Amino acid sequence: MSRKLIYLLLVLSLTAYLVSGYYLKRENFWLLITLYSILFATYFLLLRFKQDIGLFTGLAAGLIFRFVLLFSVPALSDDFYRFLWDGRLQHLGINPFDYLPSQVIAQSTDGFLNQLYPYLNSPDYFSVYPQLLQYIFWLAVKLGGENLANGVIALKGIIFIFECGSIYLLIKLLKIKLLDPKIALIYILNPLVIIELTGNIHFEAIMIFFILLSAYLLEIKQLAGIAGALTMAIQSKLIPVIAIPLLIKKFGRIQTFFVGLACLLLFWISSPYLWGSPDKYLHFFSSLQLYYGKFEFNGSIYSVLRGLGFLLTGFNLIEWISKLMILLTIFSFLYIYRSGISFLKGFYWLMVVYLIFSAVVHPWYLAILVALSPFVSYRFALIWAAFIPLSYITYASLPYSQNYWLIGLEYLAVASFAVYESRHQFKNAKSLTVAADHCSYK
Repeated sequence: MSRKLIYLLLVLSLTAYLVSGYYLKRENFWLLITLYSILFATYFLLLRFKQDIGLFTGLAAGLIFRFVLLFSVPALSDDFYRFLWDGRLQHLGINPFDYLPSQVIAQSTDGFLNQLYPYLNSPDYFSVYPQLLQYIFWLAVKLGGENLANGVIALKGIIFIFECGSIYLLIKLLKIKLLDPKIALIYILNPLVIIELTGNIHFEAIMIFFILLSAYLLEIKQLAGIAGALTMAIQSKLIPVIAIPLLIKKFGRIQTFFVGLACLLLFWISSPYLWGSPDKYLHFFSSLQLYYGKFEFNGSIYSVLRGLGFLLTGFNLIEWISKLMILLTIFSFLYIYRSGISFLKGFYWLMVVYLIFSAVVHPWYLAILVALSPFVSYRFALIWAAFIPLSYITYASLPYSQNYWLIGLEYLAVASFAVYESRHQFKNAKSLTVAADHCSYK
């Protein structure tokens, strides 16, 4: 590919990012899909010819794409209002885990809280964000004051810094594993990652950084550092707790047990907002439970079972189906743990299983799969990232309603490509086995 064509694709992408950041509304589904289609078309072309691009050019482009979104108000998510709400509560000396927003607003005369409250999507739920994120929310309000735009820029700036760190670690890990550093462009240039993390303020960015940091520390066998890094990953999204058993391959069962114990202790020590009363834990976990038995969005296997449940009983069996999904997830996790695969590959497959059996799969949840794709031989996560924006049709009309035909299309595309990849890899493995046997015979 010529340099001129490469630069033309990068300029086209930059234009699409500017439109998505400053002119797109979540309700405008057709503009959203058009922009995502343009961005993923250019993305796959750039990956196809990544050897012609150069790592520096791709890195510079990825950082510029993120930077231009720093000053826009998130278009596809309203979660940032809750982030700033929690940060403002802390600024006022109120523990975010103590009160519902609806309880606070009934007695508060604070102007900024009253400005934020009408936009909260969960005014009757306690905060679900761990301590590390609470500190970040406090810092954003400290930096931004009572100005909404400044608070958004502060949140995005923090995510941008972590994204820079993740990219650095990604390249470093690829070099350590003797892989082509240009494979990092899978993450650096991915439109879903750029729009959903920096653009729409989702803290998978922080989880990804600490997972990659854990993997780096694992490579240099820094056991104490791994416990600290994993604790921070758990403090950002909780789900990385499932990565701890993957350390058994490297350190054995006893050392891994003590790493897990250290993570638990460090998590408690670094969570002072949960100290003092069992009610705080109850409030925190009551909101977490909503994701397992109440909420549903863009689930795959869950959606199929939900449809069958309606067909057979005429009711939404979400509570029973959610319990079944948890059991299937646990058994699949145990299989992955027993397989003894490496840390990054193991966490990739754990997250694949987690998302496949989940009732809630928001687009930004896939960012971790994109980040870990350079370390596995499968690329179906990139197809998933390209198709999951179809789920935004849910917000195209009021009341919100999922389009199960488009959800079906999304997962059909992903499953088809995964099957194609599996068959291709099986054929390659079989060819290598035959060649090895032939060499042995000779």
